[in-house]
Amino acid sequence: MLRIICLMLLPLSVCITAPAQQLTTVTESGYYISPAYAGRQRISFAVVATNPFPDQFASRPGVRVTARASDGSILATQEFTSGGIPPQGKIAFCKEMLVDETPAQVEIRPLNAGYEPTSFKPSEFLAFEVFNVTPKMESGDRLRITGEIKNPYPGETGAWITFLYRDGNGKLLGGHTAYESTIPSKEAMPFEFYVDMATFPPHTKSIDRIAFSHNNFQSSWHKLLRTQ
Repeated sequence: MLRIICLMLLPLSVCITAPAQQLTTVTESGYYISPAYAGRQRISFAVVATNPFPDQFASRPGVRVTARASDGSILATQEFTSGGIPPQGKIAFCKEMLVDETPAQVEIRPLNAGYEPTSFKPSEFLAFEVFNVTPKMESGDRLRITGEIKNPYPGETGAWITFLYRDGNGKLLGGHTAYESTIPSKEAMPFEFYVDMATFPPHTKSIDRIAFSHNNFQSSWHKLLRTQ
């Protein structure tokens, strides 16, 4: 089944054909492998995903991460999902997976994004502001990060805050995602979280940040968007 999306561009009409089971649009991904416990290895990965459509909501964007040994056998494989992506929006999420040995290859493949037609416009989805971010080494093995996040909506909501680690060439190496469950309407909420330095790539030269709502479904957006 195909869904037809038409964008009216005067004087031309351009139509985009989008599969009903459209995969998550992953624009970037990266990972870092570090020792865990009992001889196991930790794969810390980051994914940046977008929604290219102006009239669809991606309700369950996700990826499947697969770690393989040198002979191609599977060491571990798991599906991971994140908060929904508004029309023409962007998210970034970071997670971890444990394996029994150092993988020779790590695959990050997009899954069905769960696109749904929506009456909400891209301009209705407002940006969270993250500011006053301060990193501080607490000890030799963990980094303390504090800051504040401001909720732009007229109702209380929660948000994901993702920090993306990049090398000197801008390549994505990994990252860390934190969650703030309750941010009052139009107010800023302080946050604090810790990063295990074993999961922090040593070649990191810069850190980006992306904040987005935790709402996965349009029904949970309705209260926020229709009370503005």
